[in-house]
Amino acid sequence: MLTKTGTTERAELTALLADGAALRDADEVDALLLAATEHPDVIECRRTAELLAAEARAYPSEGAEGQALIARERAYECTCAVVEGEDEDAAYYSRQAKRQRAALTLERLLAQNTDLAPADRLVALERETHELLRWYADPWPVEWLFPPTTDDAGRALRPRIVVLFCGPGGLTHGILRILRANVDIVGVDLDRGAIATSRAAGYRVIHADVTDLDPEHPCLQDVSGIALTPPCQAYNPSGLRKGHYTGAIELIEQTSLLAAGAAGFLPVYTHEGQAPTPRCEDGYAPRSKLTWEEVREPLQELEDSRAGLMAEVVIWPLAMLASGGSVEWVAVEQSSALPARVEAALMDRLTGAGWHTTEAFTLDAVDYGAASHRKRRLMAAYRGECPFVEVAPTAPFPVTTYAQCVGWPTGRTILTRGNRPVDPVTGRAKGGGTRSADLPSTCVTATVYGWVCAATGERITQEDIGRLVGLPGDYPWRHVGRGRGVRNMAQQAADIVCPMVAAALFGRILGDPRWEAKTRAYVEELYRPVLVADGGPMLLQKLFAPDVRLAGPVTQ
Repeated sequence: MLTKTGTTERAELTALLADGAALRDADEVDALLLAATEHPDVIECRRTAELLAAEARAYPSEGAEGQALIARERAYECTCAVVEGEDEDAAYYSRQAKRQRAALTLERLLAQNTDLAPADRLVALERETHELLRWYADPWPVEWLFPPTTDDAGRALRPRIVVLFCGPGGLTHGILRILRANVDIVGVDLDRGAIATSRAAGYRVIHADVTDLDPEHPCLQDVSGIALTPPCQAYNPSGLRKGHYTGAIELIEQTSLLAAGAAGFLPVYTHEGQAPTPRCEDGYAPRSKLTWEEVREPLQELEDSRAGLMAEVVIWPLAMLASGGSVEWVAVEQSSALPARVEAALMDRLTGAGWHTTEAFTLDAVDYGAASHRKRRLMAAYRGECPFVEVAPTAPFPVTTYAQCVGWPTGRTILTRGNRPVDPVTGRAKGGGTRSADLPSTCVTATVYGWVCAATGERITQEDIGRLVGLPGDYPWRHVGRGRGVRNMAQQAADIVCPMVAAALFGRILGDPRWEAKTRAYVEELYRPVLVADGGPMLLQKLFAPDVRLAGPVTQ
């Protein structure tokens, strides 16, 4: 399409307006064109076009002139859309123009030589520029548009970490409250209750569907590591195990290959005796034309859509790397029953993209001091060598029983059937049973809120549930919606990464040799009985209250 400006543009727009079922007179044409010119979407498109035209004049090049041409064409298309009443199209053109204007503004700011920290650079900006960058950064922190402050060796003083499927904050709690690591963490989750809980605990989180966000967002350029803890119900033995179906495994394998191709990390091989296959200098095929939405399309065939979320383990790191990011490590937490083929497919794709060191562990939270069992598969991939810090404790952690956790005397029994539905044939509750309270509890699930003392009927509280999985008694559980949210908060606790296990894994990843000592101190203060002033025994339930100074919530 040729560029339309001035008289030529008006002539073509006039012809466009007259080319309808009912002809419009000149006065109507002028009124429509005037209204379109004053429309905010058109103003945005024209503003960007003028900015890029000035850029092309100041720094002449084929690329700059091409960008200016595209911007002017977009302004014309937006005007046409407004005239024809196609509001969605006009808004789309406006967003594209605003994004391009923001990118150019950021590029100019990054080109300036400054030693200021990102937050200080933002404070120095005029209001309009600051608001533009906030819009551009959404939903991520606006300061992430700027590189982090680094030490003399070029390492970030506060490495940036993204936690996908962060839930109510168990993994983040392990990193910030147990390790006390000096890192900048932002989590993402879809559950409103989990988001409210995590924010109340002082953590920065974004309420969104992971699959709706752009993994190539400019705010992710300087992220050092990404942790993913996708839902495990499709793989757990206690569920329907639809993630174990052969068809489901094959779909995830297929999607991981599509992701590698879309990111430009699909290796190219040649066979002996055949002509060399066209390839990039780095040995990868060029990026396919698939969008990330198209990469995920095969997963729509899954009977349990939660199984397909494992594909995000490769989609996000590969996309971040493809857009110029510098992700050093990837960490994953999943059910200990994750199919070996799924794990191999994901790790193969990460290895092929440069995370050459991979490892996996099956860990039980009880072995790290928790009062409940929780076996999970933990995987990690690194761009460098294996960390020197061991993930296994040097000596067994003290065993904490259910009774010690909730303050019961010894000799009691837990009735775990709770409010489960009754089998009409047997007349008994489906699942559950009894267990001695003088042992660590079984893995906490969403039905834990129905656990009672078999002898007294004393019911477990949400505070007790939190302590069972390794969180302080005063952890700020929240529910969004109608009712008291008893089951929702229990489900949040059932979904978390045990903070003590998180401390062990990330102590290794972040190179903290004191992770074990810190975790033992946390466990001791979380579960150890203490004497109060009147001499009566009680559990220490209000330790490690969230320190909101460590992180402020993301408000988007």
